[in-house]
Amino acid sequence: MLDTIGQDEGHLSKQIFRITFKTRDFQIVLLQKKLTKDQQEFSVLLDGLVQKLIKKNGKWHFDHGQDQDLAEDIWRQIALRYRL
Repeated sequence: MLDTIGQDEGHLSKQIFRITFKTRDFQIVLLQKKLTKDQQEFSVLLDGLVQKLIKKNGKWHFDHGQDQDLAEDIWRQIALRYRL
């Protein structure tokens, strides 16, 4: 349970995103201050759990290898907000 929301100090000052994916709402907190379009990985707080997104072959995936479509939607939302 080290990856829970209570362990991440200062997360409330980070950028918060909300997306709807397959009729479910998710709250995402970007855990990095600087993000570029050439970035190959970054971490987010997804509904209270820290998740790492990794870019493989031009597509975004979670490091646990599941929910590629959700990872792509998260990147799309972040890219739109930061105009990447």
